[in-house]
Amino acid sequence: MLSDDISDLKRVIKRDGFRVAAKKIIARLAAHAPGRMIYRPDTIKHYEFLLGVEQGFGLKLTQENLPQGSMTWLIPDFEAQSGGHINILRMMKLLKERGFPHQHVVIMEPHRWSSSAEARAVMIRSFGDHGITISLGVRSIEPCAYLVATGWQTAYWVSKYKDTLHRLYFVQDFEPAFYPYGSDYSFAENTYRLGLTGITAGTWLAEKLSKEYGMKTFPYSFACDTELYKPTVRRDHTKKYVFFYARPVTARRCFEMGLLSLKKVCEAVPDTLIIFAGWDIKGYHIPFPHLNHGSVPIPQLPDLYSQCDVALILSGTNLSLLPLEVAACGCPVVLNDGPHSNWLLSETQATYCEMSVESISTALIDVLQSPEKAKKKAEAAFKCVLKNSWEEEADRVAGYLKSLTS
Repeated sequence: MLSDDISDLKRVIKRDGFRVAAKKIIARLAAHAPGRMIYRPDTIKHYEFLLGVEQGFGLKLTQENLPQGSMTWLIPDFEAQSGGHINILRMMKLLKERGFPHQHVVIMEPHRWSSSAEARAVMIRSFGDHGITISLGVRSIEPCAYLVATGWQTAYWVSKYKDTLHRLYFVQDFEPAFYPYGSDYSFAENTYRLGLTGITAGTWLAEKLSKEYGMKTFPYSFACDTELYKPTVRRDHTKKYVFFYARPVTARRCFEMGLLSLKKVCEAVPDTLIIFAGWDIKGYHIPFPHLNHGSVPIPQLPDLYSQCDVALILSGTNLSLLPLEVAACGCPVVLNDGPHSNWLLSETQATYCEMSVESISTALIDVLQSPEKAKKKAEAAFKCVLKNSWEEEADRVAGYLKSLTS
């Protein structure tokens, strides 16, 4: 652990407790020692939830016994502003308004909360108060019409539970790819074979899980809050600003590939300044002009994106919401190409490159040196953003859920 990280950890401990601080320590260590195995003295206890999938729990009630439109979502423990949890809570709020009034969250073990009231207070502070109830621990799951898995660890419990009509899986990414090809990869992959119905973030996941694992899937698309994400006035025209979504602790965001590519960009276009955001990267040696914004509060993101000439957003797995949010602020986007990343924006709306230093740097340089062409793509992407809305996507999901009972 770097000595200058101590103040950051103190803030985390004060805000979120020792358990979250411990997780961050492990993440920092993993960033500086990639590939190192995590030592789990009681491995069986850690993975105990995987045992006895066939046994199940609950009473297997009938439809007449269940609250109509009731949905329970089993989630891993959360942190403030966690992207995956933001998406879950957003969908819960929208479905609550669309004929599914009983929205309940169960936080799976391990968690850091002493009571459900404490957890709910922090969730409201982090994600807003949407009238959603909370309980702690998988044994607090109560009979419901729809039971929804989220992270892969939760899927095993959802598959076991008897007192529900529909077992769903809110799949936001191909989670096996979060791990080296080993036990955790296989544990995550096997959740797609549990017979759950997948509500997937985009068409790539829906097609992959259907073709490769035989899952029944229904995709929703991405949107963004255009009341929040919109262009602001550009203040400095003396430099070329390149935004990079930098998360060295998240391997799928390809930090190392981006860093090498940006070095070449700065050498080719000397008046370039790189804007890093997503994680505090002050412990890394970066030999070119840059600003380290670390984790930026969401309300400040639109102005940050609006100040940039181009945004580099890399992903080894499914897209994040960033491409649309950046595009909503009028900033051109460079993405790595592939079926997992090109399903949302077309080639007329974003610049695509191969996952190599040469291809990424060439694409960025082309955008910086061809502002008129970049502007046309940014305008096309902006129009695409305005056509999408979370309300319409929630309408589609709600319609599909209702069709399951017809």
